[in-house]
Amino acid sequence: MRALLASCVALAFGSLVWAEPEAPPVDFKIAFIGDQGLGPNAQAVLTLIRDEGASAVLHSGDFDYTDSPAAWDDQINGVLGGNFPYFASAGNHDASAFRGPGGYQEFLAARMKRLRIPWRGDLGVQSSLTYNGIFIVMTAPGIFGAGDGLYDLFIAGELAADTSPWRISSWHEDMQLMQVGGKSDQTGWGVYEQSRRGGAIIATAHEHSYSRTYLLSSCQNQTVASTASTLVLSRDDPGTPADEGRSFVFVSGLGGSSIRPQLLDGPWWASVYTSTQGANYGALFGVFNYRGDPGLAYFYFKDIGGYVADEFFVRNGAAGASPACTSAGCDCRDRPDGAPCDDGNACTVDDACLGGVCGGMPQSCHGGGCTGSPLACDDGDACTEDACDPAAGCRHTPIDLPAVKRALVRPEAVGACAGRQRAPIRRLLRQAHKLVEQAGKASEQEKRTLLITAAVKRLEAAGRRAADVCQGRAADRCCTTLTGRINTAHDRARCLFE
Repeated sequence: MRALLASCVALAFGSLVWAEPEAPPVDFKIAFIGDQGLGPNAQAVLTLIRDEGASAVLHSGDFDYTDSPAAWDDQINGVLGGNFPYFASAGNHDASAFRGPGGYQEFLAARMKRLRIPWRGDLGVQSSLTYNGIFIVMTAPGIFGAGDGLYDLFIAGELAADTSPWRISSWHEDMQLMQVGGKSDQTGWGVYEQSRRGGAIIATAHEHSYSRTYLLSSCQNQTVASTASTLVLSRDDPGTPADEGRSFVFVSGLGGSSIRPQLLDGPWWASVYTSTQGANYGALFGVFNYRGDPGLAYFYFKDIGGYVADEFFVRNGAAGASPACTSAGCDCRDRPDGAPCDDGNACTVDDACLGGVCGGMPQSCHGGGCTGSPLACDDGDACTEDACDPAAGCRHTPIDLPAVKRALVRPEAVGACAGRQRAPIRRLLRQAHKLVEQAGKASEQEKRTLLITAAVKRLEAAGRRAADVCQGRAADRCCTTLTGRINTAHDRARCLFE
């Protein structure tokens, strides 16, 4: 069947089927998103993807929520362009307008044909493709048929027949324990387990938040194989009785539609970013053939405000031997954890090896696996924005109005921990947002000052309410995030007067 599908593509594309490279280009970046919508939030995520220098998007379902394929395609084209590689699986909100003339599938196929990228199967439903050395399987379990007995068999067959070192298995819906929100069991465990056995990265969405597991040796049983910040993928060897398959699962559902709170937890989760943590819209980025190592990928989730909520490395033994080291930044291969090294990043000190990788993870590490201490860039001045440039080192930029806007907490991000104060805090934050926006448009300095003064008062009030409801709950991550971010916005706004 696979040979027949490939020949059909060859017939449709003429001579367009060519040998794909064995490894992705150096620092080849893919953005992973889902649950997008139409409008400013979705456009901001697409702009982030463009500005981060991504070379492709893998969209795990739920496009615009309005059954408007042309409008959705126009939104992508308006930011990324009509010839940007954009791969997608059908979501539950896409099903009724997916197939047929003018459907989502038609627009996706037209883009693939413009880019001369061949695929096999029912595009976005039961299909696969290879792009720049990365094999991608896209299915629709729970949407166009059951996962168990249909899509799990398809995934197993596609992964078994392909030899690409890097492979990704993408679909939209979830099993309840593979997300942290309110979703129920929808796909069956087979699609997860067959993807894991094939050593494929498991990309999903559906729940409007971001979450990522540790390395798993069983998705169905949530068995953690390792909690290291370098996840080592492996495939099951069908010739042995053991199950050697190892992979991880992520939900990247902050594409622009809405942001939901955390309702579930478990020891298999390495990173969680929801409205409970004050999440903003964003995307997960995967950088393959990282720094010229074909067996290494660097992943990070970044939101539209610039906050990096999660960072980790993925090593793939199937990608072959690592190249010989020619610089200090790659001197950890075959060296023990803890050995000193230099990651070539001016923003870290005391670098050490971990899992064959020299690092330097920046400050927002998760899971306790960071290597290398972040360079201390705090100049002690609350009215400068302190950051570290990997090439130049510390930078101290005076706080301006855009910096205040970046720090403002979105009202809808106020989590359930706010309790009885949730509605008043949201109201005060909405007022502060509006006042800051008006200040940005004011042409007279006096009016701008009055508007910022009013915004500071609203933030002070919101901070008092948050401190009141969170009193005595220092261990509550929702509370610490909420109060900390409100206070940061307040302090930055006050800096505009100094």
